[in-house]
Amino acid sequence: MHVKNRLGKRGAAVLVALTLAVGLSSCGFANTSASPPADPYTNVLFQALNNDRAAAGLPRLTWSPKLANLAGSWAYQMSQVGSLYHQDLGGIIYSADFYGYYTLGENILVGPHSISAGSVEAAWMASPPHRANIMSRSFNVVGIGWYWGPDGRLWAVQDFGGI
Repeated sequence: MHVKNRLGKRGAAVLVALTLAVGLSSCGFANTSASPPADPYTNVLFQALNNDRAAAGLPRLTWSPKLANLAGSWAYQMSQVGSLYHQDLGGIIYSADFYGYYTLGENILVGPHSISAGSVEAAWMASPPHRANIMSRSFNVVGIGWYWGPDGRLWAVQDFGGI
């Protein structure tokens, strides 16, 4: 918010775009972290996801900064295009940045500005294909990213991995 005030909307948008462009390569991010996400909204999503898994008797997923970067970049991309669509996980998994991953999966969502993190997780759980990703034993790491788009909507992504 402070950057936006100092640079103006256009300058802040350029700075965000440059930051994301540099961050599109995930090579600088760790596969896993013992710490939960620092962002409160993301942390609520992460905890809700793991609570749903625990209720089903499944192990918790470990936080992945690498997948969080991938998810956040994709949420931003979709918001700029104004359309929901999945990224090419088949191509990503074969990139050098994702060496050691044996599987990837993704949940995407767009919702109103007022949607809570709990409602995002509830929507994913209410959808059989999204729920299948959340409950999959093939995944042991997750990254979550979101972006408030220029249209005011929330664009959210859960990227799952198996390493």
